[in-house]
Amino acid sequence: IAAADVARMLETVGVDKVMCLDLHNDSLRGFFSPYVPVEHLLPGPVAAAYFHEELEDSSGDLAKFPNVTVVAAHEGHVYRAKEFRKVLQKLSGKDIGLAFISKVRQFPGQKSYEPYLVGDVTGQTCIVIDDIVNTGETMQKCIEQLKESGASKVYAWATHGVFGDHNRDASKKLQECDALEYVLISNTVATTGLPSKIKKLNVAPLVAEAIARSLYNQSITGILNLDSIGLKPKIVKEEK
Repeated sequence: IAAADVARMLETVGVDKVMCLDLHNDSLRGFFSPYVPVEHLLPGPVAAAYFHEELEDSSGDLAKFPNVTVVAAHEGHVYRAKEFRKVLQKLSGKDIGLAFISKVRQFPGQKSYEPYLVGDVTGQTCIVIDDIVNTGETMQKCIEQLKESGASKVYAWATHGVFGDHNRDASKKLQECDALEYVLISNTVATTGLPSKIKKLNVAPLVAEAIARSLYNQSITGILNLDSIGLKPKIVKEEK
């Protein structure tokens, strides 16, 4: 209901086109009228290129690229994980595994749950995929579950990192998680003073390119189409 109200308010003040970055639920686009086009940008491919550069051996030797499994933080993120995996697989030239954490609660209204891993991560370098980190509890449970299941290293990617003075516990929780190498977030939410295990990826070039293409009536979906451009997405790392 709140999303529908926001959509109506934006239309009332004259908004005639909307660009969103990694909506929690893609169906939110349907709250806008048919005459207001909504573009939904997913920065996962840019993050995949970031991790490829981080994990790639300096010599470029394919044999030295680690065995990687991309892990969806829960069932709802399998699509994001599949897209991330597809890009990382293309860039690395290696087969990349796929797994997910099940967080189905047994009873209605149940707040706690025991994560259940679907897939084999023994000896793998895992990258957890989520769309948002808020309390950090889901991310922490996923990381610990993967380490207990035999993962050699665990990284994470979440588009939106909701950290700040109101929520210092989340960043502290991830910083103190021994099983985590680091979590990568984008700069969609303004954050400062992040600990060393939280890194930021600048997605401004992605948004700028989408706006430019929109103004010139060019394809927006083709921005991150590696098959058509044959190049890695541009990586811009942001200083903390």
